[in-house]
Amino acid sequence: MKTDIHAYIEDLFKGYEETPELRDFKEEIISNLMERIEDLKKSGMNEDEAFTKAVGELGNITAIADEISKEKRKEVIGKMYIEQGTKVDWKHALGYVTAGGILFFGIVSALTAYFATGKIFIGVSSLMPFLVISGSAFIFLGLTQETKRNYPMPWKRALLYALAGGTLLFGLNVSITEYLSNHVPSFAAIGTLIPFVIPAACVLGFLLLTEKKRHKPWVAEEQKILMERYAETYAQKYSNPEYLTARGLLSGALWIIAIAAFALIWMIFSIKYAWIAIVLAVAFELLIELWFHTRKSE
Repeated sequence: MKTDIHAYIEDLFKGYEETPELRDFKEEIISNLMERIEDLKKSGMNEDEAFTKAVGELGNITAIADEISKEKRKEVIGKMYIEQGTKVDWKHALGYVTAGGILFFGIVSALTAYFATGKIFIGVSSLMPFLVISGSAFIFLGLTQETKRNYPMPWKRALLYALAGGTLLFGLNVSITEYLSNHVPSFAAIGTLIPFVIPAACVLGFLLLTEKKRHKPWVAEEQKILMERYAETYAQKYSNPEYLTARGLLSGALWIIAIAAFALIWMIFSIKYAWIAIVLAVAFELLIELWFHTRKSE
């Protein structure tokens, strides 16, 4: 009988991470089962009936094993996070120091130009080349450096990110300089963004959409635990059709009112006041979610 009980428990917990806590838990269950079966046999049941009844009285013991396994994984992940410290190699250290020095020199030069001329657009334009170079360098260095959580990005891909980021910074700087100079109208200053921002945004969009995960294995495991916790907390709530119906009707009514108020305020007053309706709608949406969450907890 002991062999049968042991085999049953081992089969029940097949697939769980073997830990000292789980082994102790299984031994305790086996001991309790054997004692309960003996008591039932003394009351007149045969061995099979006693085994079936004793097992039925256990309840959902795998839930406890789940918790033990999760706690162990959290402990292992926490330990890995502490031990996964990565030092900056000399190439990246030199790069960071150089980029920081260039940026600092640019700031000093910009301040000097501003105080010498009294014109802010000259100071901003003086900063531009240093900001673009150092900003691009920081992007490249940050992406190609290994961290606690991520592996380094291939240098060619990181270079594309850096070039796109540098182009974006250059365009913003040119546009701001043109605007502050007062030599061109505002729409012309904004128009200078187009040849820089649109290509840079397209390149960044392509890179982000085709990006591969660089997370280390323990980070993926950490995310898995967080998703499990999220599923346990919200799965029951969002699988309730009554909850979803009530929540959807309230949200729908709220946004119909908000859009109508937005249009009405825009026509009567101005669009700069109409946005208040949208802001209030977002606030009420959060309050509705809080109210439903409180009701569910009760």
